Parts: sequence; structure tokens; C-alpha cells
Amino acid sequence: MHPQSQPGLCYVGVALPVGRLEAPQLRGLADIAEHYGSGTLRLTVWQNLLISDIPEAQVGEAVAAVEGLGLLTSASAIRGGVVACTGNLGCKFALSDTKRHGLALIDHLDTRVALDQPINIHLTGCPNSCVQHYVGDIGLLATKVEKSEDEEVEGYHIVVGGGSGDELQLGREVLRSVAAEDVPQCIETMLRSYLARRRQGERFHDFTNRHSVEELVRLFGAASIVER
Repeated sequence: MHPQSQPGLCYVGVALPVGRLEAPQLRGLADIAEHYGSGTLRLTVWQNLLISDIPEAQVGEAVAAVEGLGLLTSASAIRGGVVACTGNLGCKFALSDTKRHGLALIDHLDTRVALDQPINIHLTGCPNSCVQHYVGDIGLLATKVEKSEDEEVEGYHIVVGGGSGDELQLGREVLRSVAAEDVPQCIETMLRSYLARRRQGERFHDFTNRHSVEELVRLFGAASIVER
């Protein structure tokens, strides 16, 4: 729940991990917006929703109604910061199932790493980069990874330290050709290293950008690194 600039009104955020929403849930949200708010649902760049113009006295009821649909009105830094493109289930250019991998990443990290700073993790299925992996704190670009001469699996190249706006910065590649099944553990290692070595209050973006790629590879304990 967040107060609006209009006195007495609030908006409620609805967390939708990697933007997935079922039709009955969307109809339910439309009913909630019509009953408690002004009838509008607003989309965010983080693939979440906002229900606006809810009177303060009715916020509790609105939140309960949202949660009754099996949706969340609050989320951890990780769950609220992971975005993914359509992936190869809906796009002919994508090289991986980004939505499924994003959900697996959330489930893995949420039970193992507690962050006190926001973080953005962007998964994109091809170089067109619909979710702009190169400006995320952590960006994952889909690729095919050779497991043997006869087998390829879905995987990712990983960049870190990207930013936009006042923090405009392109991410730098620190890992190549990581199999999708290994990505959650790789990201966990990165975040644990950051938490153990950061300066007081330092964000992941700032932490990565005060280190060279070579230093980050060493700090992250990378087994597969960018050759330079």
C-alpha cells in the first residue's frame, strides 16, 4: 500500500513474478479495481500491476481481495526485481525459456539470499534484448551451450553493473555460456560475494562498477569466464 498525492487515496502494487498472470486473475483484478478504485489497472516496467485511487479505509479489503486471487501485494527485493521477455514459448527469436528460468531463479534465490537493497535481474532470449539485459544490475542473454558434440542446452551469458537514467552504464560480461540449470547457483554466488564485501549501504550496481571484470571474476568465483 502506498499513499497517492491525492489526499485520502492509495494505490496497491500487485507482484507478478516475470509478468505471468492467468485470465481469471486478470478478471478478478479488474473487478477489484472497479469496486475499490477508479476502474484502472496500471502496468509497470517491472512487469507488475498497480491498482490506484483506493480510499484509505478500504485498502485492507482491497489487499485481501487481491491475495484471495493467489497474488501478492508485497515482494522481496529479488522477487520484485526479476523481469523476463516472452522467451521461446512465444518468440521465434528466443534461444531459451526465459519465463521458466526466471521463476526458477526467483524460487532459488528467495530461500537463500536476503537483500536489503533493490536489485534488477533481466533475462532476455535473444540479442534484440526486449528486457534490456545490458542495463540491469544483472543481465542474462540467452545462448545455446554445448554439453557434448551431440547435445546443446539452453543457457546464458551474464553481464553485471548496467544502469539507466542518471546511472547510465552498459553491463560488462563476466560469465559466458552458463547452462540454465547452473544459473541460479551462479547468481547466488555473485550476491553472496557482494553481501560479504560491499561497503556499508552499497548497492550491487555500485559494487560491481568499482571493480574490474578480472576482479569480479575472481570475487564471484567464476568457473567459466570471459576470455580477454
